[in-house]
Amino acid sequence: MLKPNYEAEMSVIGSILMDGKKVMPLAAMRLRGDDFKTGELRTIYEACLKLFKSGKPVDAVTVLSCAGDEYRETIKIAAETVPSIGHASEYIGAVKERSQKIDAYNKAMDFISSLETESRGIEECRSGAARVVNCFNENQKQEAVTAEQGYMDFIDRMEHPKKHIQTGYGQLDRFMFIDKGDFLVIGGRPSAGKTAFTLQMMLHMAQGRKIGYFSLETSAEKVFDRLVSNYAWTSFTKIKKANFDDDDWPNIVQRYDTFHKLGFEVVPAAGWTVDKIKSYSEIRQYEVVFIDYLTLIHAQGKDDTERATHISKDLHTFAQQDGITVIALSQLNRDGGNNLSMTSLRQSGQIEQDADGIILIQYDPEAPQVREIKIVKNKEGLIGDIHASFDGDHQRFILQDSSEVA
Repeated sequence: MLKPNYEAEMSVIGSILMDGKKVMPLAAMRLRGDDFKTGELRTIYEACLKLFKSGKPVDAVTVLSCAGDEYRETIKIAAETVPSIGHASEYIGAVKERSQKIDAYNKAMDFISSLETESRGIEECRSGAARVVNCFNENQKQEAVTAEQGYMDFIDRMEHPKKHIQTGYGQLDRFMFIDKGDFLVIGGRPSAGKTAFTLQMMLHMAQGRKIGYFSLETSAEKVFDRLVSNYAWTSFTKIKKANFDDDDWPNIVQRYDTFHKLGFEVVPAAGWTVDKIKSYSEIRQYEVVFIDYLTLIHAQGKDDTERATHISKDLHTFAQQDGITVIALSQLNRDGGNNLSMTSLRQSGQIEQDADGIILIQYDPEAPQVREIKIVKNKEGLIGDIHASFDGDHQRFILQDSSEVA
């Protein structure tokens, strides 16, 4: 049984009592009341949170008044024994770390018990394992953020700008600011290149992030044929025929040195549900998830529209709650010609509403190398069209100068 980190908890309380204006915003962004595993210190911290969120001063006098006189001695000791207020962030981190370990330990014990229960199915066991892993996820939402706290956080973000998730397509990254928890949809008709477009995107993202590519239609072997063609600049036709020139094979072997270090996994997922994808992603700790493609996910519903509605809502919730970027591919309706818009998405109503961004790939069979990348929804940026070309024999998209961007 893991014990609370009493010294760290006392040091956090002491730091808050010494300088609540400076320390409380730091604590409130990372610690909840139940992160304090010592009962009396949890009560005192919850009093600090209550005062902070109501905009009142947080000091020994106000906290004592809010928590109650029975905590007078503990508050006095905390205020007098804090080692150094300059180390408040480290104390906060130590409390959070121990809290996560204790929660994980308790859930792990529950998980082990569930394994011994014959009535528990594999899905329930998988969810139990995911709950253990999720103890180390700090993406919990704040109940409320005061004007002061929000403004201070804004200043900090401007002084230390976050790095958005780059797609590797320079023109696209100029207009879309992809972040953790976003739900993006990439649509196109058959042969438009949806899979190739996202595989190239994944190869770039996987240079610094852990990616899961859930393939519900294509085997892992066929996916890797495309990936190697793109990454090693090797003819896709030669790969399918296993017939290489003298220079091809040494190049493929040499590219392995960097390819095998990329942080992605291809997951054959035919027939999977959103819950199964979610649980697997939590266990594998993916930061970005690709789903090829959305309407192949197994879901309940009386017709395709109802099933697509449930899938879209569940993927949106999955992205937001877990802080995982979800990028789902989608087929387009066959009617409507080349005038693509959000309504071109199959069973589009709920998808249009849920998606943070929608990208459509326009393809004309009479000009097979020409593509138009249409950003038709973008909550965090601009919409418009980007000209592109597609090199099918190397499974590569090349985006050109953008135009018609609004």
